[in-house]
Amino acid sequence: MDQTSAFCVKDWICLHTADNPTEIGYVRGLLEAEGIPTRARSMDLWAAAVEIYFAEGARPSVWVRASDRERAAAVLAGADRRGCAADWTCAGCGEHLEGQFTTCWRCARPRPDHD
Repeated sequence: MDQTSAFCVKDWICLHTADNPTEIGYVRGLLEAEGIPTRARSMDLWAAAVEIYFAEGARPSVWVRASDRERAAAVLAGADRRGCAADWTCAGCGEHLEGQFTTCWRCARPRPDHD
């Protein structure tokens, strides 16, 4: 979604404030992959000066429509749990995989506990 066009903040809420623009890109990608429109704010302020970085409104943030708040929060909550699983061994080929992987890279078999 075009982040430069104006939008009415009355209909949108700040869902996530990030430490850097890369994190904003990640969060927006998660939400937009689920069909949730997003807007990014304060991206230019982040780059402007380190001194204002911690000032109110200066950190980059992701905004969603107020009507999408619950669904968007659930998407982010699910993303926070990714990578928390223990390492596992693929039952198909015996490959050892780190916990963040839900599918074996070698044989494409899904992790047994992944839904």
